Amino acid sequence: MKIGCGTVCFRKYSLEEALRMIKKGGYEYIEIQATAPFCPHIDVDKDSPEDFKKLVKSFGFRGVTALWSSHGAIISDSLSVEYGKKCIKWAKEANIPVVNMGDGFKLEEMSKENAFEILRERLLQILEIAEKNQIYLAIEPHGTFSLTPEGLSSIMSISTTKWLGINYDTANIHRATYIETKNGTYEWKVAGKKQDEVAALKEVIRKVVHVHVKDVKGSSSVTLGTGEVNMKGCLKVLKEEGYEGAISLETEGEEEGEAAQELIEDSKTFLVATLENLENNRTTT
Repeated sequence: MKIGCGTVCFRKYSLEEALRMIKKGGYEYIEIQATAPFCPHIDVDKDSPEDFKKLVKSFGFRGVTALWSSHGAIISDSLSVEYGKKCIKWAKEANIPVVNMGDGFKLEEMSKENAFEILRERLLQILEIAEKNQIYLAIEPHGTFSLTPEGLSSIMSISTTKWLGINYDTANIHRATYIETKNGTYEWKVAGKKQDEVAALKEVIRKVVHVHVKDVKGSSSVTLGTGEVNMKGCLKVLKEEGYEGAISLETEGEEEGEAAQELIEDSKTFLVATLENLENNRTTT
């Protein structure tokens, strides 16, 4: 598995500062976001993919695991199709294999049937570009339907293409909450009931193409392995099922300075040690 860190962990800093701190933390892979104002590290309307590739190379990273799309709430954001396509094309030029989006939160007056039909129609339009560019469109647990394994599976049933997958977020599943960005604002959303993050992962593992490893205590992000999320259980499932994609550390980016640096460094130590233990246990049984 590729161990990465999202620049969202340093969303209050410039992209260059975020890359510097992630590199200092010992990570070889990064994940970026184009989710202004929450994490405005990439602007697909203005930023050059070629310049971005040069910047990443200058820091010595081995690659970029994913790009979180601007206007990524598919149901609730009318610009999701336009920007989903833009982000896929941008990612292709920037050598980024995965674009993350969410189903988004339905309006109160909208029935679930109507909301799912909007999701289906918009998702299929975005997938046309994903297939053409051979970029994975990964749906994160991030909305009305996707915060349960049943809901994720129903979204995956919209298309049989291999380019539709899941960006599994351990904490979003665990607490049934997420941050939705749209129309220049962002807010916390709550949808449904908390799920068992390990059991849910087992149900959808075959469609997982990217993973957010995130641990929390209540609404606060914490160092992996110190919070409420069964992180070892999730990593065990990934290991046993032969997952070879990226696991990308994510926080809400509230920590600053030394606290943020310590969190990402201690989280990497936890990931490396846990994966080594799982591998050792596998080879001795």
